[in-house]
Amino acid sequence: MVIKVSLESRKRWDIIFKDEGRWLCGLYVPEHTSREQVKRLERHEGPELFYLVKGRIVLVLSSDGKNVIEVLMEKGMVYVVEEWHNAFRPDGVEGVSLVVERADVRTEFLNIES
Repeated sequence: MVIKVSLESRKRWDIIFKDEGRWLCGLYVPEHTSREQVKRLERHEGPELFYLVKGRIVLVLSSDGKNVIEVLMEKGMVYVVEEWHNAFRPDGVEGVSLVVERADVRTEFLNIES
């Protein structure tokens, strides 16, 4: 069986395939358009893979919830994230990322200062 899925998304999070109880794949379009809008980070109990499909996305990362860094995603690169994270699309430009993660993971949230 082959499943063909378009990588076009207009929603913040759109699950495009799920292998029940094991892993899922989705399209992520960050709702934030600047670093100042990112007020909360999240962290899962397992790694999460990001791949830039098109546009521009900046990952906001922190290993300790205090020191925050920004990483501009590059085409052709895979980003495996295990730490606190969020993202934004600089100046509201188009930005779509393919995300692969474990299914049914617990997610923690952490409020941060801009």
